[in-house]
Amino acid sequence: MTPPTPGMHAALALAARGMHVFPVRPGSKRPMVRWGTQATTDPGVIAGWWSRWPAASIAVACKPSRLTVIDIDGPTGRASWDALLAAHGHVPTASVITGRDDGGIHYWYRAPALDPPPNSHGEPDRGVAPGIDIRGAGDSAGGMVLAPPSWHPSGRRYQWRDRLPLADLPAWLHLLASARPTTGGQEGCGDPDAARRRWTARHQHRDGPQTRAGRWAAAVLTGEAADITGMPPDSGRNAALNGAAYKLGRLVAGGLLDADDVRQALTDAAAACGLPEREATRTIASGMAAGARSPRTVVAAG
Repeated sequence: MTPPTPGMHAALALAARGMHVFPVRPGSKRPMVRWGTQATTDPGVIAGWWSRWPAASIAVACKPSRLTVIDIDGPTGRASWDALLAAHGHVPTASVITGRDDGGIHYWYRAPALDPPPNSHGEPDRGVAPGIDIRGAGDSAGGMVLAPPSWHPSGRRYQWRDRLPLADLPAWLHLLASARPTTGGQEGCGDPDAARRRWTARHQHRDGPQTRAGRWAAAVLTGEAADITGMPPDSGRNAALNGAAYKLGRLVAGGLLDADDVRQALTDAAAACGLPEREATRTIASGMAAGARSPRTVVAAG
């Protein structure tokens, strides 16, 4: 039997953590098997592949691995990422240095079970932000990503930056990374991509909340907006929007959130899930007004 190689050890270690792996040609992203159906956690299959191709790089299939990877490319991506973290804060998770000539980092998150984000490219007018790509679990086959110690086309190896357990994908990233079409034929449904761009722009150019109460309230806002954004038709979207507006209206009355931020975030979320604009505007106003009658200033425990 072929002695274990570093690649085989690394592939088996990833598989033990639930990552579905497959071999790719060294220095490239060309799969050596039909990865959409053959990526696996089976130790016997993995050992067989790397015995046959000991120099192969290691790729992970995101969809069966329930993995969402945030791909930060070069100075543009780092600037976008820093701006987003200044607004929302960073959730520590496993991360990889990619070997790009101008620098690159992959942040690995556990994909949401419901409506995981698809693959996307960060461009000036679409995606999460310029220079930030998504390798997701939401397309038909999902995305794929190379793992250490694979060879990058630059000639450098992928390296672990932080060997941490996977964190859940933060709600605000889920909102920005998810491409959700509106349902056709409805009055004033809005443009979900434009809604996400407004969300990004609004949070890239403001200081993040500095107090514990402010950070908690901001997390509540992003979570409520993300939940609304992902709701399909005939799922009680308007009632859920009313409940979110009431909850957030209480925080506005308690001085923990800005009313304009809440209205805009919920308006964007309603547009992204296909609610008619006129209906959504009435619901948000009604829910926030009701919430304002019961101010909340106490931060949730935990």
